[in-house]
Amino acid sequence: MRKQYKVGQFLKVKVTGIQPYGAFVETPDHVEGLIHISEVMNDYVHNLNQFLTVGQIVKAKIIKVESDGKLNLTLKENEYFKRQERKKERRSVLDEIKETEKYGFQPLEERLPKWIEQSNKHLQDD
Repeated sequence: MRKQYKVGQFLKVKVTGIQPYGAFVETPDHVEGLIHISEVMNDYVHNLNQFLTVGQIVKAKIIKVESDGKLNLTLKENEYFKRQERKKERRSVLDEIKETEKYGFQPLEERLPKWIEQSNKHLQDD
């Protein structure tokens, strides 16, 4: 027999799949759920793969129980993801380098003036 889940309840769920719009999860008693990309943190999340991986177990809060028993969950009250938000606020210019960019002396030389400009702007804003 399945547990009765309630809105506001916290539970640990396992990530079973990741799509551009959200992460599919499953409870220990095999109830399926979804963590929509907008429910990971208050900041904009471009890529869920930066925060979640298949097989990862996370503590989530139920925000809705569908009529078919499936769960809609949020990570916004999870302390780990709250810390990630605070870290994003303190990003450096170096954090903006994309993983897909080519590395080497020439690309660095081309980007250096822009990075210096961004750093100076950041210092003036503080």
